[in-house]
Amino acid sequence: MNGVDRHVVREAGAGPAGLEVEGIAEHIANSRANRQLRQVYAAKAYGLAAGCIVLWASLLAVQGGMKATVGVEMWSDQVLIAVTTGVTVSVLAAFLGVIRGLFPGKDERAPAPP
Repeated sequence: MNGVDRHVVREAGAGPAGLEVEGIAEHIANSRANRQLRQVYAAKAYGLAAGCIVLWASLLAVQGGMKATVGVEMWSDQVLIAVTTGVTVSVLAAFLGVIRGLFPGKDERAPAPP
């Protein structure tokens, strides 16, 4: 709580014990909201990674189907290798960035507000 909030709580007659209870309740509410946001964004990150994998698997299946039925390659082997590597690295980097943002290490956490 900032200085204005403390002043309002003290005027209401809560005293120092009221401040402590108010601070704990605020911390619990913040933790609950933070956990809900993490769940939402973790689900979105997982959906993005899973969607990219499904899309790439579908494109590879189309490539294989075209080559098996018609005998024509949509992409050369070098293109498939390059795109597969690029997509894999990009998805892993994005996923890692999102996860690190959602679940920071102990040293990376933002300091608690005064």
